Amino acid sequence: MANKYVNISASAEVKTEEGTLAGMYVNSTSSGTIKFNDGDSGTASAGVKATQVLTGTNVLTDGETVTVGVETYTFVDTLTNNVKNEVLIGTLAVSLDNLKLAINSGAGAGTNYSYGTTAHSQVTATTNTDTAQTVEAIELGTASNSIATTETAEDASWGAATLAGGVDVNVLLNNTITPAIGYHDLGDANFVHGLYATIANTLDVTLYYN
Repeated sequence: MANKYVNISASAEVKTEEGTLAGMYVNSTSSGTIKFNDGDSGTASAGVKATQVLTGTNVLTDGETVTVGVETYTFVDTLTNNVKNEVLIGTLAVSLDNLKLAINSGAGAGTNYSYGTTAHSQVTATTNTDTAQTVEAIELGTASNSIATTETAEDASWGAATLAGGVDVNVLLNNTITPAIGYHDLGDANFVHGLYATIANTLDVTLYYN
């Protein structure tokens, strides 16, 4: 296998896609250490799902909408049940309860929200109070931070224009090692989210991966 990253001597993301880490050749060292992560940093993480909160201050009005990613929900005084994503208006608390049911395709189709409404493909509705509804991405990671959250309601608003707080999965591939000069077989370790090398002290290595 040809070398892919020659003479790396500082912490860096050396690949952004999946691959296999075969080994490394330590060119020079003075008590230097190295570890590898499957991810875009040297910090291990189980991943975090992005979230956002819709907060209301008063009752919603017929025709006002809430959009989450690919779906738009319309609040109505009376369900027509021939248009998907209609949400029945009640008190603010009831309206938010019905929105949660619609997003999750829970009990109440045809009564609390319109027939034909299916579970959202990108988020689930989670924590619910009398004045706020949280939505959470189905998938872990930063990609969900781009899911749009908008509304046309006068008395309700999202905390931001998109979901936020998503963190990619980042897996520690090996414990920190202090290698001697020479070649070290790293066992064809597979990585999925990218390859990040964390180097401390003085260490100069050439990495072999695909």
